[in-house]
Amino acid sequence: MKIIGLTGSIATGKSAVTKIVAAAGYRVIDADLVAREVVEPGTFTLEKIKDVFGLDIVENGVLNRKKLGQMVFKDPAKLKELTAITSPAIYSAIEDKLNFFKNRGEKVIFIAIPLLFEQKYDESGWLDQILVVATNPRIELDRLMVRDHLDEYAAQSRIKAQISIEKKAEMADVVFDNNGSEEELKQQVEKYLADLKKEE
Repeated sequence: MKIIGLTGSIATGKSAVTKIVAAAGYRVIDADLVAREVVEPGTFTLEKIKDVFGLDIVENGVLNRKKLGQMVFKDPAKLKELTAITSPAIYSAIEDKLNFFKNRGEKVIFIAIPLLFEQKYDESGWLDQILVVATNPRIELDRLMVRDHLDEYAAQSRIKAQISIEKKAEMADVVFDNNGSEEELKQQVEKYLADLKKEE
């Protein structure tokens, strides 16, 4: 089974590429969805988050992700604490999904992981190839401000919490340039998938 990691930086277009890959019929494990699953009501991870960040981080039994985000993105120590709680649970859940697909005889699996390099998934031994979706930093900042309704300071602090997109592009096996239109991005991804098909 070939396992391909897909990442980028915040607001560079990883989700757009994930949709194109899934629409082409490939299995995609989305770490963002896994991260939501591991903090669902009643999970051990959610209980741990309540212990560390306080009961008011949960409303009607559900984690208030917006409130938690506002708390951790302006405080690197709190972000580190949150990561220490959630990362092992996410890692374990992804591993379970990989084993499930492996047992089903899937040939190619994509894992979309926003913090692939930050969380050292590149050192996990799982990945045969790493794809990075990149934009120039100004476009990244503008898109994030519009998408999440943030001012420039708040958007910058979220970008700075990650490894820079330039550095990620250097560490990638394949880079998709998302400085242009959606159609241009789609063409790059479809060409990559056509080449991948030939290798199967």
